Amino acid sequence: MFLLCGALRVLSSQELEDENGDEELEDVRECFGCWEPLAKYTHFSPACGFNLHEKCAKLPFKLNHVCHRKHPLALQFNSERLSCKICGETNRKAVGFVYGCSPCKLVVHIECASQSPLQVIKSTNHEHPFTLVFRQVPFTCDTEGNHVAHRCGTCNIIIHKNCISWPRIIKSKWHDHRLLHTYFHHIEDFGVLNCMICHDEVNTEYGSYYCSKCNAIFHVHCVTEDERSYSIVSPEDEDEMPYESSITVLESNDAGEATKIEHFLHIHNLMLSPVVGKNENGCDGCLLPISGPFYSCSFCDFFLHKACAELPKMKDVGHHLCQKPLALISDRVFRCRECLNVCNAFAYECCGCKAKKCLQCVLALTPGAQICLKHEHPLFYYRDYNGKCNACGYTTRAAFRCKVCNFVLHIGCFSLPITVLHK
Repeated sequence: MFLLCGALRVLSSQELEDENGDEELEDVRECFGCWEPLAKYTHFSPACGFNLHEKCAKLPFKLNHVCHRKHPLALQFNSERLSCKICGETNRKAVGFVYGCSPCKLVVHIECASQSPLQVIKSTNHEHPFTLVFRQVPFTCDTEGNHVAHRCGTCNIIIHKNCISWPRIIKSKWHDHRLLHTYFHHIEDFGVLNCMICHDEVNTEYGSYYCSKCNAIFHVHCVTEDERSYSIVSPEDEDEMPYESSITVLESNDAGEATKIEHFLHIHNLMLSPVVGKNENGCDGCLLPISGPFYSCSFCDFFLHKACAELPKMKDVGHHLCQKPLALISDRVFRCRECLNVCNAFAYECCGCKAKKCLQCVLALTPGAQICLKHEHPLFYYRDYNGKCNACGYTTRAAFRCKVCNFVLHIGCFSLPITVLHK
């Protein structure tokens, strides 16, 4: 960090033109203090081209501030790009002016230092406003931190400045329904409090995102880590419009279960089988054996798991980071982008990059516990896992892992059929 010294004379834009010519004036674009476009009047040093807004040149050289009581803060350049003690952010554009304490390696943004101690900030995800608390005390937010806190006096919530702006409702590619942000959870509302992405426990003492329809819960940093994987739902679009169903219900039983359906990827109507058990034919959607409720065609050997038949025409897939959703297709020979197998069953095709993923992989990589028929515990998919697959022995960077006994399968082995025909 460098201290500022010396004095500068205020020159008008006309004086600048006379002294440096029109061509040089056109090159003067930004203030060296705040790195914003220069206004009409500026301080100018002809020897080195040092340009400042008048307001930046008139900033006091030293400042006493409640966020750092040990030493006065001096006006200086943030050459080390330290984060602001108040907001925790770093100005990535340029070094610029800050108030800093060199012995303590501490800086405060000019705009943060000028904030009123009674500043009230309206939150996008909370019904009450937050008040800035300048006194430096360690506190726990959605992440660990000891920057200046913002407190809701009504609910006694203390959070970082960045956390105030978390959107209230988002649409994430990791979940079929919209997710709501909240600081309050009741444990009895959730069967399992594990994050659907990292599979670690979500501490309900802190803010998180959750689904009101299926009780799924997510860490804030997990579901918002990649900006490509979610979108903010505006207040006028809060009424959720789900993707169109693949089936049209023609008949239902007394329990409301669809017994006769029309599927948009098959020419004949499908009937719900009265037999719930094993079927020697595999599912034409995912190619896996049928061992539960399924629909069948009375005109041709076409079978679908009930779950496969009910998949939507369009779907967001968390592990596919293209912004476009994926569309359900069939009757095409393709190579799955995930498992690299070639098949002609149902698949989801990206409406953007046209990548195709087989139904086995789409279902397997859906957040939540997965069942492998040869393992007694559920498996969870980890995007970043460095270890060896128990089936083939190869090292994998992403895998299905058992949290109980550390049994590991990479997606290729996880997707292998239980039985095969061989010549």
